[in-house]
Amino acid sequence: MNDEKALIAVYPMGEPFPAGIETAETDGSVDTFAGKIQVKWVPGAAVSSLGQMPFFIEFLKTSEQFDKWVEECPLQYKSPNAPRKRDVLGTILLSVLSGHWRYAHISAIRKRWRQPLIAR
Repeated sequence: MNDEKALIAVYPMGEPFPAGIETAETDGSVDTFAGKIQVKWVPGAAVSSLGQMPFFIEFLKTSEQFDKWVEECPLQYKSPNAPRKRDVLGTILLSVLSGHWRYAHISAIRKRWRQPLIAR
């Protein structure tokens, strides 16, 4: 008996995927702070523009963790032109979730999102 055949018989490659059966695309809606958005799950896609972010934002809204964070944050601005505390914290959160590590990258969030997912 050949050694290669013995190894193949002892260590199979795993469960074969049934031929002709493909997982279907699924559509759904996710409730965010800006309202419901439609998401489409495509199993074969390598990447998506939003990734898992809409689902995490839905979790933040449902669990009210983001609202608690905004209330407990000691950040204060005194200028009449200052942005709201909620907007600043939401921009920082989205920037970190997007993988940004420099302050200059935060401007990409402001340009990318026409209607923020965490705005009220």
